[in-house]
Amino acid sequence: MALAAALGINTAIAGTATPPVLAAPQIFAPGIVSGPANDEAPAFSPDGDTLLFTRSGAGGGIIMESHRLDGRWSAPAMASFSGAWPDLAPEFSPDGSYVVYVSIRRSNTTPAHQQVGLWRVNREGRDGWGKPQRLPDAVNISDGVWKASMTRDGSIYFLSIDPGKGKRLYVSHYAQGAYQPAQPLPFSHYGDNDVDPEIAPDGSYMVFASDHRLPGDSKDHLFIVFREGDGWGTPQAIRYAGDDAPAFSTDYLPHLGPDQSTLYFTSDRSLPVAHYPHTPAQAADYLQRIEQWDNGNLNAWSVSLAPLLEAHGRAG
Repeated sequence: MALAAALGINTAIAGTATPPVLAAPQIFAPGIVSGPANDEAPAFSPDGDTLLFTRSGAGGGIIMESHRLDGRWSAPAMASFSGAWPDLAPEFSPDGSYVVYVSIRRSNTTPAHQQVGLWRVNREGRDGWGKPQRLPDAVNISDGVWKASMTRDGSIYFLSIDPGKGKRLYVSHYAQGAYQPAQPLPFSHYGDNDVDPEIAPDGSYMVFASDHRLPGDSKDHLFIVFREGDGWGTPQAIRYAGDDAPAFSTDYLPHLGPDQSTLYFTSDRSLPVAHYPHTPAQAADYLQRIEQWDNGNLNAWSVSLAPLLEAHGRAG
């Protein structure tokens, strides 16, 4: 089923009959962050001067670190806390004092089994990191806990793959100095296949991915849901220009930028290729693009959410 037709189901955002279609996404930092490997969406420090992202191959992922220097991103290097185990999906806390990320490790039990869980590492100065610590069982509620996002009050939102049930989004509220028992989000149900929550720091809206909410479409796409009072509204698909083109992309792992209105996400999308036959200049440009990033692997992309936020009556 074409994505445009699928998106015609349940796409109204409160306050507008037809939700705005966003501009076409832009490749992020080609040749630096988005490169020939599988490079996922960046997570930014609140000041916007440090980013972390996952670079992966067939053997697993490593968290990479880059800094903005004189308006340019430095060549990424392996973050000092990553590399011993497959790590992915880093997320800065809203105040920038720590990072939560996914680490895939073997348990110490006999026999050992794989544990996918959330770990925290504190920031020490601008470029330093402390010793990673596993988050408590109130958060790591299964051996399949993935991608976290935090609000300013310390609450943590995450995905759990629950044995025998499936995928579901959860929140563990932070109160009295401790994480409280995790509760499923009311709009996320087994069978929806919701993944990768990204909550606004003030908790007013969330972006996530799902591969089951659009009928007849098994690729991950991005959705947005707004808070309504003490609860949540209905998730709505995020539209952007070109999302219904042939062989449309898989989009997931959203991260909000420091401005809270620019969305960064991971995608296997590409850029159009100039019509053949190519001139020598077109061929050279295309080859450079292939060698830099556009070779069919995952890369980081960005798009402004401002029209969606404004349509909902929320300033970006």
